[in-house]
Amino acid sequence: MRADGARAVGLIAVLLAAGLAQALTSDRVAAGPEPPTLLATAYNTQRKLVLAPDGTLYAAITVNASGAPSARVLTTRDGVSWSALPPPPTSGNASDRTTLGIDSAGRLHLAWTDVLGSNRQVYYARYEGGAWVGRIQLSHSPGYAGFPSVAVDREDRVHVAWYATDGTNYQVYYRRLEASGWTTERALTFTLMDATNPAIALGPDGFVHIAWARLSSRGFTEIAYLRLEGDTIAETRGVSLLGADSLSPSIVVDSSRRVHIAWDSAGRIQYIQRATNWSSIGTVSPPSLSALNPSLALDALSRLYAVWEASDGAIYSQVWNGSWSGATALSSGGTNHHPSVRWSQFDNPLCGPAGGIDVVWTEDLNGTRRLEYTRIEAPSGCPQHSAFTPGVLLAAIPALAVAGAIVVYVIHRRRNRPPKGGGDPEGTMPGEGVEPR
Repeated sequence: MRADGARAVGLIAVLLAAGLAQALTSDRVAAGPEPPTLLATAYNTQRKLVLAPDGTLYAAITVNASGAPSARVLTTRDGVSWSALPPPPTSGNASDRTTLGIDSAGRLHLAWTDVLGSNRQVYYARYEGGAWVGRIQLSHSPGYAGFPSVAVDREDRVHVAWYATDGTNYQVYYRRLEASGWTTERALTFTLMDATNPAIALGPDGFVHIAWARLSSRGFTEIAYLRLEGDTIAETRGVSLLGADSLSPSIVVDSSRRVHIAWDSAGRIQYIQRATNWSSIGTVSPPSLSALNPSLALDALSRLYAVWEASDGAIYSQVWNGSWSGATALSSGGTNHHPSVRWSQFDNPLCGPAGGIDVVWTEDLNGTRRLEYTRIEAPSGCPQHSAFTPGVLLAAIPALAVAGAIVVYVIHRRRNRPPKGGGDPEGTMPGEGVEPR
């Protein structure tokens, strides 16, 4: 592993049982001198994991480089051995709040928050041909700009949303990378109250969907939603209930153009969806646990997965298949934070190598930081091929009968186990929610 990698990576193998992942064992693998920070995988509005067409998995995290938070991208082909790409082209100051996308050619698209003078701004760079290229400053706010969220559409266009001050209030901003270059930086909100922490998703029709947190006139933070059709804002509305703060939205769009949004409020994970009309608000997490920071993903059957952290220090997953399943623990010890599920929207993951649900989070085990990873295997409707174990045993057993011959396919797959790493506390990094000015 490269010297600029994260210090340790932990591995937890998972078993698909009744559509849910059951954690098995945990191993630790040394992975370089730089430990992940306490906020290595923060925040849930930003996707941290992508899978390349060749089966390579990439994770965008924050490490502690000589005491300063620094953006890094780790990579693995088997879920066990992780290495780091060359460091992204940051300013050399504190850099964090990473978000990662990938296009059909396997090019990585990274955005992050970087210190510029006395403020922070949003930057972007592309990784291809073994090097980072195309570094650009996306935001030009008179004050703070940060929390970018990236998505890549089926035309390989890169979409980035973030929030920044307009000089008075925080607004949600947006840019898109076309073949001709980046579109003009524009605000999508025009509120007299702060709009923060956007999460972005794309639909099969090319529409852009954004969920974010905004301060309401009643003094509560609510979750809001907007849809961008081309360059036209077609819908803007609040989706959460007032009366308690709602934070940390996660959003996906399935192949039927159904929008799914989850967030945390008063210690519960809440959820809403829209096909033709918006549904009523439902509760995902069980009442026995205080829950926050949900991350959503879709499998190839458009079943919805919600992964979140809980008050007991564990990471849990649930599956929606007409109703929400019970909560299944993915972590195996320590205090665990900020789960991030691999980016998945209407056409990702597919069956076959891209059929699983990859999850990464940060574990604090007696003061030692570790990056944790696990994989929830593909549903039964997908061919059972793992991105990390291409070897497949196929046996055909013919049986003569009056009606004909029956061929039984037995697929034998080796299962994997994931990483953990150690580290020091990050220090004075701002917390979740509305960013201090």
